[in-house]
Amino acid sequence: MQQLREKDESFYRRQSFWMDTVEDSLEPRPALTRRLTADVVIIGAGFTGLWTAYYLKRHAPMLEVVVLEADIAGFGASGRNGGWASAYLAGIENMVADPERREGALRLQQMMIETLPEMARVAADEGIDCHFEQSGHLAAAMVPAHLSRLKAHVRELRELGFSEADCHYLEPGELASKIQIDGALGGLFMAHCAAIQPARLVRGLARAVERQGVHLFEKSPVTGFGPGGVNTEHGSICTEHTLICTEGYSGSLPQMKRKLIPLHSMMVATRPLTAAEKRQLGLRHRTTFNNVNHLVTYGQVTADDRIAFGCRGRYFYDAAVCRTFDPHDPVFEAVRAELLSFFPFLEGIDFTHAWGGALGVSRQLEPMVCFDRDAGLGWSGGYFGDGVAASALAGRTLADLVLGRETDRTHTPWVNPKQIRRLDQGLWEPEPLRWLGVQLRANLMRWTDAAEHRDHPLAPVMQRMLRLAP
Repeated sequence: MQQLREKDESFYRRQSFWMDTVEDSLEPRPALTRRLTADVVIIGAGFTGLWTAYYLKRHAPMLEVVVLEADIAGFGASGRNGGWASAYLAGIENMVADPERREGALRLQQMMIETLPEMARVAADEGIDCHFEQSGHLAAAMVPAHLSRLKAHVRELRELGFSEADCHYLEPGELASKIQIDGALGGLFMAHCAAIQPARLVRGLARAVERQGVHLFEKSPVTGFGPGGVNTEHGSICTEHTLICTEGYSGSLPQMKRKLIPLHSMMVATRPLTAAEKRQLGLRHRTTFNNVNHLVTYGQVTADDRIAFGCRGRYFYDAAVCRTFDPHDPVFEAVRAELLSFFPFLEGIDFTHAWGGALGVSRQLEPMVCFDRDAGLGWSGGYFGDGVAASALAGRTLADLVLGRETDRTHTPWVNPKQIRRLDQGLWEPEPLRWLGVQLRANLMRWTDAAEHRDHPLAPVMQRMLRLAP
């Protein structure tokens, strides 16, 4: 038994730098092996599921809440992401552009801004040391086309209610005074973003909800669910409400197969930087950073002075999810090369970790929080890589919906959007159309980035094609 526990610990710590450096044990909690009755069953012990459980118990302490996890808490995206808690909500521009949703979208974006201090408050109250530091975010323009997009983005953010203090354009010298990104032509600063250690947060939330009386069963993959009940490999639960909080890993549930698709994001981490290297980097705080390529990049300096850096990865046919990654996979060399293009002085630095994970993408490229009271079924996801903070607001909203609480959160455009009719409604096209479409868009993004970096005359045309691509 001791040998098995050590094997579990070693396996889970290999899944990401974040999981490798948590202080608590990663030995799985007991699995569900009997029949239970509960008021609410939550499928998925990631950020969405645990935030939902947290607010359910906060508002209704007597509620019987069970969380079922196929592996261990934080095994999925919550323990593998870039560690950005950003107040920017993916897809918000689409909502604002729709006259029917504009007013609600502006309120929703303000709620996202308010979510960061709420996350910090909960972490402090629950004794979760997740290395939370709200020092903002820097986006660097590397080519003239990036400058145009950044300035347009500042105008969009103003429409969303972001003030000059919230975000502003940076001239080259202003950016250089904050971070030394090689060849940067200018940048954008956004104040409402925090760097965190995400695995510490998700594991801490798991302990917090257990203290509230939530029953958390790990190694309990769900084999089926419907109105009134949930089945696992070795147990079952009779329940009034079932909430699916599996995000990019939702394809394991047949009803969710075409609701979201998983895109895999790939990350690396360096050894801790020396004092001289930190001075060359120029960052005086743990401000997160990226460039303005269409193929998204994201980085942060960790609390122990490493650079954790990632790029958007790949889609596998039929929405397959890769649970583990070979650290010698050539894709990680591309991620390392991208980081070195930011900071050439780091050439030759040792990299200690390489990992990947799946994030959820909806067909509309917008996140959603859905609840069908008649069926007692709900779900949330589709954060498109910006889920660390969005999942906290989504979980809080989902708890409101289950409890029938009328709040500002329940009257926002991402709650029960009109394109969602049933939980099992497939929104993405069937294969092979889905794979072909995703590959085409990814290639178009890659080609557009290459054209912009070469200042090719077709770059503006490709940019317009990308905006029009479904």
